[in-house]
Amino acid sequence: MIGFIGGGNMAEALIKGMTMEGMKDIMVAEPREERGQELVQRYGILATQANSSVVSSCSIIILAVKPQNMESVINEIAADIDHSKTVVSIAAGITLSYLQSRLKTDKIVRVMPNTPALVQEGMSVMSLCECFTGKEINIVRSIFMSVGRVMALPERFMDAVTAVSGSGPAFIALFLEAMIDAGSNMGLSRDDAAQLAVQTAVGTAKLLDGGMTAERLRQMVTSPGGTTAAGLKVFEDEGLKSMVADALLAAKNRSQELGKKA
Repeated sequence: MIGFIGGGNMAEALIKGMTMEGMKDIMVAEPREERGQELVQRYGILATQANSSVVSSCSIIILAVKPQNMESVINEIAADIDHSKTVVSIAAGITLSYLQSRLKTDKIVRVMPNTPALVQEGMSVMSLCECFTGKEINIVRSIFMSVGRVMALPERFMDAVTAVSGSGPAFIALFLEAMIDAGSNMGLSRDDAAQLAVQTAVGTAKLLDGGMTAERLRQMVTSPGGTTAAGLKVFEDEGLKSMVADALLAAKNRSQELGKKA
C-alpha cells in the first residue's frame, strides 16, 4: 500500500494521477477529517487522521507536508520506520542527509514536483541514495510519472531545481499577470486580455516542447525595427534577464535555508 502523510494540493494531484493510471491501495493521513473525506469520495482511497496508521499499513510513505512541519512529523513516525519502508519527501529544502539521520531506512527519495502536476503536466525531479536499488524506486518513479515528466539528478542540484521548476510556475504566472494588466490598461477587457496572454503562453510552451530553442523562437518572432523588437528593447534596458537571475537565486538560497533549519 502507498500512503501519504498530508492531504494537501500536491498530495491530491498525485493521488488523482495514480488513480487515473489504475493504481490502487492508497491511504492518506490528513488531520482535517472533512478534507480526508473529500479525498475518499473523489478517489476511493482510505483516509485516517493518524500518521501512525499510514506508517504501519504502507510500504511506501510519501511525506507531503510543509518544510516547517517536517521535524514534528519525523519525530512522530521515526520510531516506526524500519528498513522495510520506502520514504519519499516532497518538501522543499529537506535534504536526504537529514532524513537519513532520523529514519532507520536507506530507502529514502527526495522529490521536487511542481504545481502543473494538478493537471498532469508536472515536472518532478528525484534524488536518492546510490545505495537504493530495487523495484520500489520504479514504483516511486511511476507515481510521479502519473502527473507529468520525471528527471533524476544528484541532490546537489535540488536547490536550483526548486528555484527553476518548483517556484517557476509562480514566476511565469506573475509575468502573465503583468501582461493581462497591461492589456487591460490598453483597453482590452480583462477576460480577453487573459485569454490572449494564456493561450500565447500555452502555444509558446508547445513550440518549445517540440524541440525549438527559446533563442530560436525569439529570433523568429522578432523582425528588425518591428513591434517585438521595440518591446524586447524595453526588457533589455530594464535588465529583465538580471531580474530573473536574481529572483531564481533568491529562491535557491531560501531552499538552502529551509534545509538548514530542518
